[in-house]
Order: sequence, then C-alpha cells, then structure tokens
Amino acid sequence: MIEKASAAGPVESAEIVTNGPDAAATQPDYRSLPMESLQTSPTNPRRRIDEKTIESLAASLRSQGVLEPLIARRLGEKYEIVCGERRYRAATVAGLAELPCLVRELTDEQVLDIQIHENLHREDVHPMDEAYGYSVLKERLGCEIKELALRVGKPEGYVLNRLKLNQLIEAVRKDIEEDFLPLTYALEIAKYTPEIQKIIYAEVYRREGKYKGDRYVHTPVKGEMVPFRAFLEWINTNVHHLLSRAAFDPKATNLRTDGLACTNCAERTGALVSLFERNQIGKRDACLDPSCFRLKTHRHVEVRRQELADLREVHPSEVPLVRSCCYADGDGYLGTQSAVVISGAKRGAKGKDCKKATDAIDIETENYGKTVQVCLKTTGCKTHWLESRTKTDGNSPPATNKEQESAERLESHRSRREEIWNAKVAEVVRIRVLKLAAEKFEKKFRFTDVGTDLLPQLVSRFWRMTASGDSNNLNGVVKKLISEWEREADRKQGIDLDNRWNVIEIFKKLDRGFQFRILFLLIHCDKGTIGYGNNYTSQKQVKELAAEFEGDYALIDAEVRLEYSAKKHKESHEIYLAALQKKDGAATVPKLFSGRWKAAD
Repeated sequence: MIEKASAAGPVESAEIVTNGPDAAATQPDYRSLPMESLQTSPTNPRRRIDEKTIESLAASLRSQGVLEPLIARRLGEKYEIVCGERRYRAATVAGLAELPCLVRELTDEQVLDIQIHENLHREDVHPMDEAYGYSVLKERLGCEIKELALRVGKPEGYVLNRLKLNQLIEAVRKDIEEDFLPLTYALEIAKYTPEIQKIIYAEVYRREGKYKGDRYVHTPVKGEMVPFRAFLEWINTNVHHLLSRAAFDPKATNLRTDGLACTNCAERTGALVSLFERNQIGKRDACLDPSCFRLKTHRHVEVRRQELADLREVHPSEVPLVRSCCYADGDGYLGTQSAVVISGAKRGAKGKDCKKATDAIDIETENYGKTVQVCLKTTGCKTHWLESRTKTDGNSPPATNKEQESAERLESHRSRREEIWNAKVAEVVRIRVLKLAAEKFEKKFRFTDVGTDLLPQLVSRFWRMTASGDSNNLNGVVKKLISEWEREADRKQGIDLDNRWNVIEIFKKLDRGFQFRILFLLIHCDKGTIGYGNNYTSQKQVKELAAEFEGDYALIDAEVRLEYSAKKHKESHEIYLAALQKKDGAATVPKLFSGRWKAAD
C-alpha cells in the first residue's frame, strides 16, 4: 500500500499551500497511520457524501490501494483528517488497517483554508455544503464578504449568494436535499427574509387541482416548477415595491419609530447590488419588506392628515379621507356620494373651481396617500351638488328651494336606477353577443395551417395577459362562457383554469375549435365593459361585433330585458320584443324609471 502511494509522486517533497497567516510551506511528515488513530474533522464543509460512491471507491481501494495520501494534523493522541474523509470512509468499508497520510503542523485557520480549497472547489460539491463552508470560514476568520471572496477566489456576488442559502427556511432546505428544487430557484428565494420566503415558496411549484372530500383544492406538485421567467415576474409584481411609486417620501425619517429611511435600509434591492441585477437598482430600487412598506404607507396617511389638521387648526379627524373612485361612503372614509373630488386624483376629478373646497387625503389604491381637493356635500355648494335644475312651465308656480332640492334628488335617483338597469342588461347582452360571435368565428375561420403547438401557446399567452390586466372580464366573460360550452359538450371533469402556470398544457388537450373560441374571447372580451359600480358605458363596439357576425343586437337586448325584468314590467317588454320581431322601426326601449336617462351611444 505504501509503495503504491509513493508511486503517485514524490510525496516527501509535497507542499500544502494555504492562504492563512504564517502559512509558509513546511516539509510534510509522511506516515502510514493506523485506522483507529484517525478521526474526522468537525470543520469539514463537505457534509454530504453519496454512499454509492463510497462503495465504488472501497472496491477500487481493495484492488489498487490508496493512490493519494490524506492530509492530517496531530491532535493529542489522535490525528485529525484535514482532507480525505471520503477516502477514509471508503477505507473503513474496504477493511484497510492503515492509510498513508501527510502529517502537517497546521493552525485552525490553515485547516479551514485547506478544506475550503480542497472541498469547495470540486465540481460535484453540493451547494448547501458550499454555503456551510463559506459561513464557517467567514465566522472563524472574522472577515467581510469581500475579503472572503478574495481568499476563496470567487466573485463577491457568488459568495454572497451561497451564504444566503444558509438562511433558507426549513421547507426549502428539505426540497433541495431531496432534489425537488433546482439551485436557480433556491438562490432567488434565499434573497428574502424568512417571512417572505414562505410566501414565495408557495408559488414555486405547478399546482394540480384535486378533490379532497367535497372540496376542490389545488396542491403543489413538487419537482414540477413554474417557468423561471414567470416565477421572477411574480416576485417582481407581488414582493418588490418600487420606492419611486411609494405614496411616501423614501427619505422620510418620521414613518418608523427608529427613524430609518428607506434610502438607508438594507432590505431593498439598491442596497444589495451583489444579489440583484442592474435593472433592479437605481430608479428601479424596490423595498423587499412588504410589511414595513405597508406600515410606512399607512403611517404616511396619519402624518399627512396631522399636517393638514395643523394648517387648518382643527382635529385630524376633521380632515376627510376619501376614495376618489368609489361612490358609496365606507367605514372611516367618504365616497363620491358625499365628497366630489375636484383635483389631485388620477380619476374622478370634476375640475370645477369651488370656494368651499378643502384638502383631503385619497385612500384609493392607485392614488393612496395623495392630497386631493374635495367639495363636501355638507357645504351645500351649488356648483357641485345642484348642477341640474328642475324645469317648470310658465303656468306653474315657482318651487321653493326645499321642494326644488327634493325634486332634483328624486329625479337623480330615478336616472341612476335607469342607468344601473341598462348597465346590467348591457352586460348580459354583450356576453351573449360574444358567445354568438365566437361560435360563428370558429365555424367561419378554420386556420388549418396553424401549428398544433403554436395555437395553444398563443391562447395561453393571451390568457396570462388578460389574467394580469383584466381579471374581471376573464372571470365574468371568458370563464363564464367556457363553463356554458362545457355543459353543452357534457364534459365530466371540465377545464381547470385556476392554475395559470399550467394553462398551456390544458389548452393542448382541447379540440381546435374550442381553442379558437377562447382565443376570440380573449381578444374581444374587453369591448363594451361596463364601468365601475354599474356605470353604463357605450356598447357601440359590441353592436358592431354583433353586426359583423350576423347577430341582431336589438333583438338580443329585448329578449334579455324581458327575461330579467320584474313581473310588473313584463307586459311592456313583451310588447317591445314583439314589435322588434315584426321589424317595427318605431319601437322604442321601455323606460322603467326615468325618461331623462340616455345611453352613451
């Protein structure tokens, strides 16, 4: 055995190069040491050794012996294995009595240096072993990451990313150990705090819908990853909060008890340039602590409200909180029924000057924390609260102000009821028109030259775009009509489209006609979308779509009105429908509440 070890090279003159202090090479003491005198090193960063490779190496040692000596140092009556634990374990399995070793006098720091270079520079080293090794070396040497990177000969960002793996939550560690989670995904998850890691981890695997008892649940399928690009997009959308879009000033020091400003915080992409790419720093600097971001956002409203109260010398509760795009009042805020937003809001501002206007704070999502000018209903402002006037003929006596206001309120209420009724009818009609058009589109246009893989990819792409930008139409139009078609086709299991990561695979299983219908809906489902809060919008595009695919919009509209009207209005709608069926050009839509209301077409 000793002769074979010597044949591998002039071991008597071998030198061990280390990076620690006083690490000058000394002549190694070559010995053949008994197995019982050797012990493993507690600082060896390589903690995972495949037992199958141990068996294979043991067989090699039985036939060829030990071709490369171990590196060891004396510790009392024993010798600590600095490098070669894998050979030591294989020799134990092979039943060898002794092993060739190069015995050196080494400090703890030198031992660590040798182990890092010997073990962590191997191509087959496990990333968690690498992470552990760097953390041990950093702690023992008491050095910064930049110095550690120089010592191990790796880029600073590489070392920092590996060190972050030590901060992974247990569930992620376990999946890495069991080879469910690729390193690229783990490195992304490791960038965040444990609380955020739990949220991100829940999105890393594709979900599969299954029945559990009487409930349909979606469970992650370990090992089946969502696309990496989509995974990053989800993190950027749901975890990162751009400081440039914050309601508060990122430099503010009065939003936390410790006075920490966002620009000085370590939990942001701009402070971790070695972890995040250049497009995530600078103007794209984002907060990585959603709970702190929310806390500062809410605190900003409190601070701004106090500032406005001090200027007006009133209590903060007298500074209104408003929602510029919400009609009804809520708990603690005013809607447009009580506060007309004049300026400062992205949507809903009336733009008319008012001497009775006052400052308020908008808590609408897209304008949260911004100061807006509002006119309150309690001021009795005739510019914003009595814009219309009740008309009287010359023979009628003039109405008193109180009677006039009462009449205006009543007529406004009736007009609003008429608008809501027409909006609800229009929504049902447009869905029926879209269904009719999609079915005729499928029959009229058969794109046989479109590849079998391209069409599902195209449909999936439109689906994801619609899901991220127009979820209301996706749920209220596309999914609704898919459900209707499924019942017509008597599908037993239906289409599970809640898991958007797996949409493309689902679409590949559908017949091409169904794919074309869905594609058509995704392209056109936004046409004629009814406004927020049942505010009627123009149905011109829907009418044009109906005409293009030979549908009678007016007839469909009349059928829906009859179907959805109250019992007391059935007769008038039956007369209207019959007139349209007879092609009576003089037929007019029945007015149920107010003759003043007119469609926006």
